[in-house]
Amino acid sequence: MRFTVNRKIMLEHLKTMSAMIPKSSTVPELKGFLVEANEDDGYLYLTANCFEAAIQRKLTAGIESGGFFVLDARMLMGILSHLAGDETHFEMESAGSVKITGESCTYTMNVLDGKTFPRPEIPFPDGTVKVSGIKKLYGKTSSAAHKEVTNILSGIHIEITPKGITATGCDSRCIATARLEQDCGGSMDFTIPKATLSYLASAAGDEELEVGRSGTFIIFMKEGMLFSAKKMAKEYVNTGMILDSLKPMYEAKLEFKDFKEQVQYASDISAMGVENSYVRLDFGEEKITISTTNDVGCATYSVGAVRINGDSEHSFYYPAAMLKDIFKTVDGTMILSLDKRGYLLVFNKYDKYLLTPIPATTVEKQFLKYEEHKKKARGETTDAAVKKTRSTARKAA
Repeated sequence: MRFTVNRKIMLEHLKTMSAMIPKSSTVPELKGFLVEANEDDGYLYLTANCFEAAIQRKLTAGIESGGFFVLDARMLMGILSHLAGDETHFEMESAGSVKITGESCTYTMNVLDGKTFPRPEIPFPDGTVKVSGIKKLYGKTSSAAHKEVTNILSGIHIEITPKGITATGCDSRCIATARLEQDCGGSMDFTIPKATLSYLASAAGDEELEVGRSGTFIIFMKEGMLFSAKKMAKEYVNTGMILDSLKPMYEAKLEFKDFKEQVQYASDISAMGVENSYVRLDFGEEKITISTTNDVGCATYSVGAVRINGDSEHSFYYPAAMLKDIFKTVDGTMILSLDKRGYLLVFNKYDKYLLTPIPATTVEKQFLKYEEHKKKARGETTDAAVKKTRSTARKAA
């Protein structure tokens, strides 16, 4: 096996694939790239596989003789990063050993036999549609996906129509949905794991892809790249029905920059206590007040808002981190809609983020914990002090 390849192009291809490589695995081959030189077509093929997804990229190379090997991913990228010059030469010296030569340096590395690499299934789909903006959609919805990987909600649902693509992330507390209008040329929908979509976002960015289905696999293609993902078998929750069922009792218009800044200030204070405190939103006629209280102290901020519907003077508590996630999904001029349960929907023309409130009993328990923590710090642990603490907590909640 002997070939010469453009070092920078090969390294860039490997970087876009590296997110798929596990840091640890009982299968050594999965921690490496399969490098395959095909002397018949003149292409160098690079493959990574994590069983749930696989990617293959190809690039032209000067191939004198074909062959394949598996080399640790981080080691191969490190070597190519440190070599100088535009071209790098690879040569199989003996079974299990490859010599990698740059402008003024040579590495001789032990490699695994390419025959033992678990070659992925990347079947060619029957028909395809066109989409772009995968990285953008992933960034807008991934924070809402459920953290438990065995749950169907740990995936991100993709719905493609002739006029656009919509991505949705959801767990038991929030829903994030983002849409891009574009000419897709067809319809399909599927759910794939959040991690798998992150690999695709890293490899393809926002470039145009052809997408098709083949059995249990979703195939994404562009020039020089094939990406195969196993779709999640269970049916995704009908988030559209949940969003459509909301009946707002208050709606207001406000600006992304102003709202984000004030929520960030409150979140910074909420993180200073013995545990992250909840953030209270008070919905008024001309402003929304944002406040938080913990054992360290309290802070109150406000942002201008124009009420456009319903009654004002409502208040609910929300988790600080999830409030900040709103701004990953929705930007620009936004509409804030609140129903009687405290369900908070923030949206613009294309994107929506729904957040459910913290129950009053949970807020009361947190205030009680803060008050007890402060009294213990002052040495006040009498029964009378505890009763006073509980009374204070109920009033604050």
